[in-house]
Amino acid sequence: MRVLFIQDSLGTGGAERSNAELWYFLRKKEVELKVVVLEHRQKGIEKEILENGFDVVFIDHQNIWQQVNNIAEIINDFKPDIVHSVLFRATMRTRLAKFKTKFFHVESLVNCTYDPIRFSDPKVNKWTLHFYQWLDKNTQIKGTDKFIAITNEVKEHYIQKLGISSEKISVVFRGRKENDFIAHQMEIRQKLAEELQFATADIIITHVGRQEFQKGHLELLQAIKSIDSQLSQLKVQFLCCGRDGNNTNEIEAFLSKEKLQTPIRFLGHRQDVNQIMAASDIFVFPSKYEGLGGSLIEAQAAGLPIVCSDIKVFKEVVNKNENALMYQLGNCNDLAEKLLTLIHSETLREKMGQASLVNFHKKFQLESVNLQMLESYRSFLN
Repeated sequence: MRVLFIQDSLGTGGAERSNAELWYFLRKKEVELKVVVLEHRQKGIEKEILENGFDVVFIDHQNIWQQVNNIAEIINDFKPDIVHSVLFRATMRTRLAKFKTKFFHVESLVNCTYDPIRFSDPKVNKWTLHFYQWLDKNTQIKGTDKFIAITNEVKEHYIQKLGISSEKISVVFRGRKENDFIAHQMEIRQKLAEELQFATADIIITHVGRQEFQKGHLELLQAIKSIDSQLSQLKVQFLCCGRDGNNTNEIEAFLSKEKLQTPIRFLGHRQDVNQIMAASDIFVFPSKYEGLGGSLIEAQAAGLPIVCSDIKVFKEVVNKNENALMYQLGNCNDLAEKLLTLIHSETLREKMGQASLVNFHKKFQLESVNLQMLESYRSFLN
């Protein structure tokens, strides 16, 4: 089997990481792979993928029509059984390449792109987003043969927003590797404490997500502000991992104005997120909308109790009140209350952390998920 992947970049996102893990698996299964990437990224998995010998073609520094022509030429030369695209820009160019050559196009659906909350993002041009939705809806009819959604919620989103037939969409969750660092938690915690200068007895709450409106950083900061003195007295520290984004200026302005007592460290993009999670006590994830939330899977692999927003898709990823306390989206006081509940009870943290590991092994082990993807490919070809 030959599979050609087309995607925006080899950056820091969950889709990029998930595809990379799938590539390692497919290569072991003797699937012939080629990857087409629209642009270089300094931060992310690009260096790793190139160093591990994957066949990657960059078609950056070209306009959209040059990229479409290049994709068509690569397809004609490589002759893949399946062309698999992920993310909007790559998908649009792949659909347009259908006008130039014939191929079987599979598209990943990884986010609730047209969620009403996204239209409330002050950094999003609403008319532009409506145009993208119209373009997406009309080009998918002839441009995509099959879709693979990462959750049932994403599947329903695209059925409603783009009118895609349910028969064209299958669902395969993302997976993640097991976190081997949890077996060395105290050693890693000591090392991290020395780097970031906190006491090993402090309660460490971690968040992972790029600094975008979607990820809810300001909502988390408002919740911290509402219980700032309590958090400070309880020796709580917040570690936030993720690259800068559209909300970075607002985050920095908030921190500059409020002068919170609670230590909050924005660490930027980190290559050692699994180690940071293994050294943490609680994971918090206040996203406003998601396709799945890959960081929630990583938190469960690290055996962490979770506080997250109550958006519908998260109910497919975590188990409410078993391994996660879910707060009402937009309710900062509820978020603060849920954080304090876990902070005050080490017993509850341990119980919910164990439940996270159980849920991870049941639903998100990498080998099982990747095997489902390979079986999907085979079923498409049949």
